[in-house]
Amino acid sequence: MTKYGLTVDLESPYFACFRQVVATSVVLTYPVPPFTTILGMLLNALGVHHAHYETERQRLQEALRFNLRPLESPGRPQRELAKLLKLVGEGRKEEGKRPVDFPSSPVRKSFLVRPAYRVYLASGSQTIVQELGEALRRPARPLYLGGSDDMVIVNLRWIGEVKQAEGREVWGLLPGIYEGCELIRLPLAFRSGRDLAPPPLLALPRRFPFQLPEPQPLAFFESEGVILLPV
Repeated sequence: MTKYGLTVDLESPYFACFRQVVATSVVLTYPVPPFTTILGMLLNALGVHHAHYETERQRLQEALRFNLRPLESPGRPQRELAKLLKLVGEGRKEEGKRPVDFPSSPVRKSFLVRPAYRVYLASGSQTIVQELGEALRRPARPLYLGGSDDMVIVNLRWIGEVKQAEGREVWGLLPGIYEGCELIRLPLAFRSGRDLAPPPLLALPRRFPFQLPEPQPLAFFESEGVILLPV
């Protein structure tokens, strides 16, 4: 099947935190944004109304394949002391009134300083790719990546037909384990119900392009080949 795609650069001019779902007593960040985070940004760019959010999220999740890479090494995450609000139980508020106090807890929060990424998105639907391209050029709402106060600068670099060919130079994440790479379990999709299966293990190379031991089928966005990750 012919695939169409786009390449977009995302730059956080200040800070960003992509919270690891398994961290509770501290706030840890992934080194790259999960696809779930990117999906939320795309829905925001499209201006999807909350009444149609679940339907549109499912539509894009099923239609898109992706990959990404840091544009430069983000370095080690920095840490700060932050306060997180705790969930207020029903017993803490008087009947008919809003709660007057919001208990908080100090935690150590990790964050990245001015991270930037290149994201590769592909789909069998040319209409969806064009729709996303227009939304990224003229987003319906202000865009952020990670926390709602972490604004992002979007630069749509390329849109067109994605070529399929074998190659050894890879410009994105790799499924599995490879020497000289950081291993991460990155959430790729929203799941309904009690799906306890862990996210897939992915390898993040320290430098790009990364040389594969043997040629593999790649999707080429102009001259940069990646392995498209299913969600």
